[in-house]
Amino acid sequence: MILATVSPYFQKRLERLSRWASTPSLWRDHADKLLDAADEDLIHADDAMDLLHRIQRLEWIFSARMENNQLFRDQFYRGTFPTWCDFVSPPAPKHLQKGLADQLYNVQNDRDVPMLEIGDHARAIGCFLFDKCIHEGVDFDVSIFDENFKATLLNNCDDIQAASFGETYALMRSHITTRVVALYNLPEHCVVKIDPEKKKIYDKSTRIFREWILSGRIHYTLTSIPTRVDAEVDGLDYEQYITDYFTMCNQDWPAIEAAQEKLIEVFNPAKTLRFTNNDGTDLTMDVEDFTFCNSVVARNIPGSEVFSAPRRDSVNGTIVAKGRFAVKNTQGEIIEDITMHFKDGYMHDYDIGKGKEIFESVIGTDEGARYVGEIGIGTNPFWKTHVASILLAEKIGGSFHVALGDAYTYTDYMGTPVKVDNGNRSRLHWDITTMLWGKEGKIYADDALIMDDGQWIAPELSVLNGVS
Repeated sequence: MILATVSPYFQKRLERLSRWASTPSLWRDHADKLLDAADEDLIHADDAMDLLHRIQRLEWIFSARMENNQLFRDQFYRGTFPTWCDFVSPPAPKHLQKGLADQLYNVQNDRDVPMLEIGDHARAIGCFLFDKCIHEGVDFDVSIFDENFKATLLNNCDDIQAASFGETYALMRSHITTRVVALYNLPEHCVVKIDPEKKKIYDKSTRIFREWILSGRIHYTLTSIPTRVDAEVDGLDYEQYITDYFTMCNQDWPAIEAAQEKLIEVFNPAKTLRFTNNDGTDLTMDVEDFTFCNSVVARNIPGSEVFSAPRRDSVNGTIVAKGRFAVKNTQGEIIEDITMHFKDGYMHDYDIGKGKEIFESVIGTDEGARYVGEIGIGTNPFWKTHVASILLAEKIGGSFHVALGDAYTYTDYMGTPVKVDNGNRSRLHWDITTMLWGKEGKIYADDALIMDDGQWIAPELSVLNGVS
């Protein structure tokens, strides 16, 4: 395959590369070599993904106006920044990884333009998705998860360059209609810490892209693959963890979706919800006039959950969330044992078992980070173990989670009109899961007990209980 013939969006990237190759800069020779490589016949998707990763790095450098920054160039060549050919795949049979790629593929019609956003531990899945896009004849684009390179670049930017990088990053995604995202959870490599002030500027500049996602304008399907570091943090055998992860991804989704419809029939008319467990959780909220979304695997794999939002000023009481928690928007940071106290929606006090400074940094993102933008209830019947992974933990059957920060702005969820926007706005959206299963956990809807010890009481919800 010749890269330019695969997708018109690759052709546009090569046109930009050609301009850079003809423009005096510290990266001119680099651009020339990439152009030569793009003219060659690439036999495998693996080769194309590696070349696109290298082109992406130049795109980021020029977007940030850093093409003549000698200090950054020296840091890049002294550092270790894995490229696509260094990425790995989970230790699982190929048919399971291909099956997951098929689940993630979310193109609905010939007008859709997917962006494949692939990271380490998803190399085979990324290649399966690349080949599927070609087979289906869709025009698509590719983005490689490269956070250490991005952090090093931003750390060397001035404020104007950081803003330029963010603005261009969002602009270069304005053509897509859907994202297919497969990433690792906790990194196995050393992490480059990003300058928090540069990150704030970058995040502010990419806000429009975030709004497209939260509103549903850009559809996405996401998975987060456990790594050996995940297994170590969670005290699990890695090989078994991967086996369980794929089992969690392959549940009886039609039966779960039908049961969740029954559950939503209970939640939607409710005015108040209350959550308790024997760790000390006792939380109430007003959900009157809000509606719940039936989330199976259309957006997150593995599923499943139902979610909505509370009235912003109605959250009162205490959440005691035991366990280890990966931190949103960081690579590898872990917090242990979170206690949060809410009064009229605002988290006015908290206690952290380990990682208090990290927690304070995250909730200091902005004013909205101390309010709840989402309430969700995990329903995956297979998974009953608390883990650090945000994506996996929020799906635990017999758990609930609140998201600190931004509310979703959907008015439609998979064809169903919904109301999930409580008006809270933040650059943060961090789901924190609290166990009910095995914790004498209860959920009340308008004072009626609907879950006891993490188990749904109504017989029509039994498929969501799994382990009895």
